[in-house]
Amino acid sequence: MRVSVLAAGVLLCAPALAEPARDEATGLAVDPPPGYAAHRTDAGQRYAAAFDIRKPDPSEPGCRVGFQESPQNAGLTQDQINAFTAKKEWNDLIRATLALYYDVVSVEPFEQGGLAGAAVVGDIKPAEGQPPANANARSYFVLLDTPRGRTTVVCVTAKEQFDQHRAEFEAVARSVQPPR
Repeated sequence: MRVSVLAAGVLLCAPALAEPARDEATGLAVDPPPGYAAHRTDAGQRYAAAFDIRKPDPSEPGCRVGFQESPQNAGLTQDQINAFTAKKEWNDLIRATLALYYDVVSVEPFEQGGLAGAAVVGDIKPAEGQPPANANARSYFVLLDTPRGRTTVVCVTAKEQFDQHRAEFEAVARSVQPPR
């Protein structure tokens, strides 16, 4: 009996193993890095599918992954999309779009599994009605386009903690398999 109680206690205290998650309707899949768990979340009007990827401790920063259908991409090949993302125009478009709400710190190429996209670091611009914590928030975005649509990863933490979490955020982004 003692062994059973001890074994149950160890199992209950052990961190949950990261398990893959998949949205069957879109094909968006996540195989979270160790220590993280993926949970479906309300995709809202913007996304066809979304997951929150977090550690069990709610005080730890987390990420959200969303997939948005892009009918305008349907006639393009992945090679054509990848070629466009290598151009300065892509970088400028991403920077200009995000500059509406963020002070963009950097835009860098991001490649994964034959997909070329962008990794962006940005600080949320202060705006009326926002919580005070937003003034100290730094975001890590990854944008990956396919002929099916755009997969976006957004991870947020306090500016002073960003450097210590950046590698984890990249690992989360690399755990995502966009619909193809």
